[in-house]
Amino acid sequence: MLAAIDFANPLLWTVIIGWIFSVILHEFAHGLVAHLGGDHTIRERGGLSLNPLQYIDPVNSLLLPTVFLLLGGIPLPGGSTYVRRDLLRSRAWESAVSLAGPATNFLLFLALTLPFHPRFGWITPSDDPYQWTNVQMFLATLGLLQMVAVILNLIPIPPLDGFGAISPYLDPEMRQKLLTPPLSTMLFVGLFILIWQVPGFSAALFRVTGATLVKLGFDGDTIHFFAESWGRCMSGHF
Repeated sequence: MLAAIDFANPLLWTVIIGWIFSVILHEFAHGLVAHLGGDHTIRERGGLSLNPLQYIDPVNSLLLPTVFLLLGGIPLPGGSTYVRRDLLRSRAWESAVSLAGPATNFLLFLALTLPFHPRFGWITPSDDPYQWTNVQMFLATLGLLQMVAVILNLIPIPPLDGFGAISPYLDPEMRQKLLTPPLSTMLFVGLFILIWQVPGFSAALFRVTGATLVKLGFDGDTIHFFAESWGRCMSGHF
């Protein structure tokens, strides 16, 4: 499923645009749960908007995609939603705010992949890969990206959502230490190095995604279609 990126491939840019919409929904989910949990200021700060400009973050939206691009990866932008956690009613709400983003990605994963499920058969790709439509391959690839996003976001290091979910239950001194440079920077850079410099780590992300598809009841042919669609969208060829 790992392939050299072909930036001349129109399907790749379609996937990137689809990804941006999923980032908007991810950040909106953070804001919505924060609003329900007691942050009455988030609406006036743009945290309940579907405008992508409201979620631009210098690091996640600009710096990291540029670095990914320079390294030959996919320049997938992220976003950021500032939540007044001091206004949330409980630690459970703090965790719920953090988990709302990955939960949204998982729902998108289901929405994008279940139409291909053998039990439903709403979308059945041809046995001939060269007859697969761009829409079919777009849905499959964007669906896989959502599951990869879930896995990465749940890693419990700052500033990822996995850490945000457990941080309310950590000792305050430990939490502050983990959130403060240089330790926070070292942890994030360490994850970055794992993703880009350790081939087995990236492969493991896709193995977990494949295992999830198996658990959901997808057959081998459909999983093969997802993998080949990824290659077609990323590299421009099977």
